[in-house]
Amino acid sequence: MPILGAMTFRRYGRSHHLRIRSADDLRHAAALDEAHWVATGAPIATISCDPVFLDLVDTDDNGRIMCAEVTEAIEWLSRVLSDRRGVTERSDSLSLEAIDASDEQGARIRGSARKILDRLGEADSGQITLEQVRQIKATVEGTPVSEAGVVLPEAGGDEEVRQFLADVVAAVGGAPHPSGKLGVGAEQFEAFLEAAAAAVAWYERGRIPPGARTTDVMPLGDRTPEAHGALAAVRAKIDQYFAQCEALALDERFAQQMGWTDEELAELDFDDPTVIETVLAGAPLARGRADRQLRFDDRINPHYVEAAGRFRELVVAAVLGGPVEAMSAAQWRQIKSAFAAHHEWLSDRPPEAVEALGAEKLAAYLEPRFAEAARALIAESARTAFVLDNIRLVEKLVLYQSLMIDFANNFISFPHLYDPDSRAMFEMGTLVMDGRRFNFAVRVDDRKRHQQIARTSNMCLLYVEVAPRDGGAKYEVAVPVTSGGIGNLCPGKRGIFDDVANRQCDAMVVGIIENPISLAEAIVSPFRRLARLLTGKIESLTTQAEKKLDARAAAAVGQITAGPKQPAKAPPPAPAASGPSGGMLMGLGVASAAIGSALAYITKTLAETHPVAILVGILAAVLLVMLPTSIVAWLKLRKRDLSAILEGAGWAVNARMRLTRRQSRFFARRPSYPVTARGVHRVPWGTILVIALLLGALIGAGAGVQCYMARNNTSTSQPVSK
Repeated sequence: MPILGAMTFRRYGRSHHLRIRSADDLRHAAALDEAHWVATGAPIATISCDPVFLDLVDTDDNGRIMCAEVTEAIEWLSRVLSDRRGVTERSDSLSLEAIDASDEQGARIRGSARKILDRLGEADSGQITLEQVRQIKATVEGTPVSEAGVVLPEAGGDEEVRQFLADVVAAVGGAPHPSGKLGVGAEQFEAFLEAAAAAVAWYERGRIPPGARTTDVMPLGDRTPEAHGALAAVRAKIDQYFAQCEALALDERFAQQMGWTDEELAELDFDDPTVIETVLAGAPLARGRADRQLRFDDRINPHYVEAAGRFRELVVAAVLGGPVEAMSAAQWRQIKSAFAAHHEWLSDRPPEAVEALGAEKLAAYLEPRFAEAARALIAESARTAFVLDNIRLVEKLVLYQSLMIDFANNFISFPHLYDPDSRAMFEMGTLVMDGRRFNFAVRVDDRKRHQQIARTSNMCLLYVEVAPRDGGAKYEVAVPVTSGGIGNLCPGKRGIFDDVANRQCDAMVVGIIENPISLAEAIVSPFRRLARLLTGKIESLTTQAEKKLDARAAAAVGQITAGPKQPAKAPPPAPAASGPSGGMLMGLGVASAAIGSALAYITKTLAETHPVAILVGILAAVLLVMLPTSIVAWLKLRKRDLSAILEGAGWAVNARMRLTRRQSRFFARRPSYPVTARGVHRVPWGTILVIALLLGALIGAGAGVQCYMARNNTSTSQPVSK
């Protein structure tokens, strides 16, 4: 193992990995050039680790962990701890004496840890565990006042304050609280006060003073809202009508461009009631008139007849002082002017959620006692949040102490990937399918993008959809097939997936990238393709023969069923294809003679050829097929790269991680039967393959020797010329 200063490297998969076993190794790793790190970036979603730990390391909250963030975490851990033996031991129990109290955050952590132990009744203990920290953290987070500026409604001291806080959340929305609920923050509280004051003022503008019957906002008194509703129902259509009247007053030829054209009407299905309803809703209120009069007794669009009647009754009669048969453009402007203030008032209407509280409740909430109570609770939450922040600092230190070495061994270096007795953090579990256990799986969020990169791995890959039994969301994993053969693996193949949490899930293959899996499979693949080709050809010929036989049988049955017919005249001569003519007989004779001659030549050649020569020829033909395929497969198998599988999943990998023979056997393993099992036929395929290769080599050597001896005998048996 090459040594570089105090750093020790090991070689895995043709690349060097830093050995990280202690806190000192961690500090050396942080000082190592990032070009020597195995990975420089990774998405959190692909890492199986404590989610709080990953979120703490991911300081920019972008869902990816980068080199700088890992280095920063290691440096923080080294700075806060004066005794780092717990880091080396990967302990989740933190010694208070190991914390460096001279550091500002270290002092906060030690003080908070002592308070936690006091609260748990273990003040004399000099150790605090992750379980104890999380117990207190959950208690504090679950209280109504726990996060800075966020107060749950149940934190109110009395029922009125609790209802006030609940109405604030309902009216303007809430801020997230650690409990998962929504609470009131300073921003939401101030927004509510502003909205409530505006709503109260809005209600006041619309109020009719005592002794008065109307106002500018309420021109018809209490009947104004109903009348304005009737006006709003037809306002756009009446505006359209009078605009068309103005155009007609200028030139009546404009009428030709108004309404539906013949071509548009021809495309409509007037047998469909919904189409008719749509057409009427978009059509004008009435046909425009050059005299600029809307006559209510004239033909009105049936879709708006009822709305026009209510408008005439509630608005026109009230504003114009009595019922009218026709309304002019000037009168229409008078009506709109009468409701202008009311229309403007409605445009300032408060949000529906605020208005729903009503004027009386909103006015009460503007009393100082509600604001004072809310501000006091928010201030209290700020104090509680400081305590919670300190608790989270303790949790951070315990997590870093217990997990940082393991994380570094799955980011800075990858020793766990090459150890069959441990799992790397990016491994998702084991796929059980086709009588085998596939022990390496990486999570894939975008299969198409992953395939583009994973094809460079030279590995056969399965894309498997995993469905958790607890009803959780489905996800996909990429599983390499590294030994054996493809077997029965194909899209749609089902199996089970045991994830890293030992939960058994349903699994189904949804995609495959095909590449050589083993040298043996690559050697026989040409012969399998040849067998499939021959089988397909035979099936094709058989199908064609069956079709011809069916056609002839059907024709014969048809002739029998129809019976003999007396032709009116002599039938035409039969075509050449219907029977064997002289030319065909001659062709058949020539073909038979050629086949016979060929068979005779082959038989004579085989009879004159030594059996060993025949065997050598066959072996040479087989080797001629196997040799190039084997060479290509061997080169691809040597270049199988695990890093491409990770890179497709979003990892940034520096090193090339070649697949080792040990890994290939472990990642795709067919478990053996128990030693005591009976009735199990064990075929020693490895021994058979070795024997076959030895026999082939012996036969080849014997053939070579025989050829050499035959050449010598020929040369010595020739007479010497005089």
